[in-house]
Amino acid sequence: MDMIFFNRIAMSNASTNCRNGLRDFVLKNPDVMPELIAIGTDLTNKNHYKAVWIIEMLAEHNTKMLVPFVAIICETMAHYKHESAIRGMSRVAYFLSTSKDITLTANLKEKLIEICLDWLIGDAKVAPKAYAMYALCHYAQQEDWIKEELRQIIDKDYLSQSAGYKAAAKEVLKKINRQ
Repeated sequence: MDMIFFNRIAMSNASTNCRNGLRDFVLKNPDVMPELIAIGTDLTNKNHYKAVWIIEMLAEHNTKMLVPFVAIICETMAHYKHESAIRGMSRVAYFLSTSKDITLTANLKEKLIEICLDWLIGDAKVAPKAYAMYALCHYAQQEDWIKEELRQIIDKDYLSQSAGYKAAAKEVLKKINRQ
């Protein structure tokens, strides 16, 4: 393992400049991707959530870089407990679901849908719920049953949720009603 890269992740913080710097480093040095994924998917590593920040940014800006690692990311996604990692992985799930660069196997797609549903009906915070809704909304274009499931979950939870949840829910309902 490249200890310099490992230490950069360990010493990182949530500031935009710091995260952008690490993302740019990985973009310029794609050979560190296996290490980044190894740290980010090792839930026993105390810095895994910091690696997830970078994985999340790569999913947004250069999804193709994740292609060799999609299976391990999807396999690990449901097991995160750290709130920051869950938030980051919810964004990764969204970017994977909407990417034109990545074609998920039927099994991985099913796993991603299941994870998003779990975040949506579970105790996740607002951001993971919102990104789960957006990913599920995308999949609802291909799977009709998801539309009805989304409607039911949103209807059941709407009144008890925050303004952020309600805003995302309104947007998602509008989209699935047009589909």
